[in-house]
Amino acid sequence: MTLADARPAAARKRRDFRLKRGDKIIAFTLFFGLLALLLWPFTFFIIRPGEVGVLFRVLTTGTETTFVYREGLGIKWPWNTIYRYEVRTQAQEERVHGLAHDGLSINIDVTVLFRPQAEKAGVLHQQVGPDYVERLVKPLTIEAVRAVIGKFGPHDLYRIEVSKLERDILLELQDSPVDLITYQGVVIRNIDLPDTLNTAITNKLTQEQNAQAYEYIIDQEKKEAERKRIEAVGIQTFYSIVADALSPQLLTWRGIEATVQIARSNNSKVVIVGGGKDQLPLILGSDIATQPNMPAPPAVDPETHRLPSFDGLPPLFPIRPGSPGSTSEAPAPRDGSRETSQTAGPSDSDATGTGTTRPEPASTRVPPRQPQGTRDGS
Repeated sequence: MTLADARPAAARKRRDFRLKRGDKIIAFTLFFGLLALLLWPFTFFIIRPGEVGVLFRVLTTGTETTFVYREGLGIKWPWNTIYRYEVRTQAQEERVHGLAHDGLSINIDVTVLFRPQAEKAGVLHQQVGPDYVERLVKPLTIEAVRAVIGKFGPHDLYRIEVSKLERDILLELQDSPVDLITYQGVVIRNIDLPDTLNTAITNKLTQEQNAQAYEYIIDQEKKEAERKRIEAVGIQTFYSIVADALSPQLLTWRGIEATVQIARSNNSKVVIVGGGKDQLPLILGSDIATQPNMPAPPAVDPETHRLPSFDGLPPLFPIRPGSPGSTSEAPAPRDGSRETSQTAGPSDSDATGTGTTRPEPASTRVPPRQPQGTRDGS
């Protein structure tokens, strides 16, 4: 084999190793696909719902504060970095130890509802950083709670409405000079006062309730005394009217009726009957049957036995002048009756030296009755 024959053979081998046009396309596609797969985490990024992205340029201006990336797919250079910030409402629980207006130590458990401002996420990242909750939200919350509870005393905190206290703390947070966070609400979970103060306040409230209960009892007793007074006047009027009608014959008849009612009762009893010739009940006395017969009682004159006017009675519990409910004028009778006055005797006019008469209050007693008859021995 000569040298001329060897050269064409080598050229043919090199031509066999050359790629065809279609093979080149496949090779380039595989190369760029592998490169894109390797660079995907560094070039493409996804902003999830409720988040914004802050771009940090390594080679140029640093943190981008003029715009943020919203939800969706984004593209960046592999050497740049995206920082994600959640802009949903978040809750931060804190236990704050503070002092009341008089220096008393108080512990308050609060929950603050907040969210970062989406359009200022770049400034927040540049000035505070991703741990803005520990650096910004927590200190401002403690400061606001202490500032509010320092305006109240322990008794005020015990009586104040929780909603008002929450509103004051929220206003204090919203007035903060840092406007990178939006505060949406404050919830007070618990207020811990010292045990001695809790005991003292509880005893005070208990005594107040007992005092109100005693006032109610006193008012009820006054009404009961007034009721008994009216009842006594009615009983007095009743007996003054029926006094002449209580004859021995009527008492005997009432005794017989009582004996019959006792005999008809289903309860166990012992009825003793007798003691006189008329077999009257012994419980009524044995001398009733021996009483002489009396004439029938006369009819009661309604003009001379009128019921007294309760409006004319003097007050059982007079109201002191100047006390609540006192009036300068006496109440007028509801039944339209007029009060009568009697002229003073000579001794009254002589004692005053003026010759005038002093009126006396109208009498509430029943007017005297004319004797209708005489009893035995009278």
